[in-house]
Amino acid sequence: MTADQLMKQKLEWVKTSDPLHPLRTKAEGKELRLRIGDFPEESMYTLLVDDQEVTEFDDWPKAWVRPR
Repeated sequence: MTADQLMKQKLEWVKTSDPLHPLRTKAEGKELRLRIGDFPEESMYTLLVDDQEVTEFDDWPKAWVRPR
């Protein structure tokens, strides 16, 4: 599973109580978390897979579902 594949995959995110990593989900048995960056000096989001940074991005992927 590459970062590009994850960015195109339908993922339903849920809120967490962690202010640094406020969203999480699972894909293919892996835990995914989003870290919020200090935008605009840093990217808006960093995607972590099992605590490994895999990509940084600013625009929310169209296939992803934000929590309500």
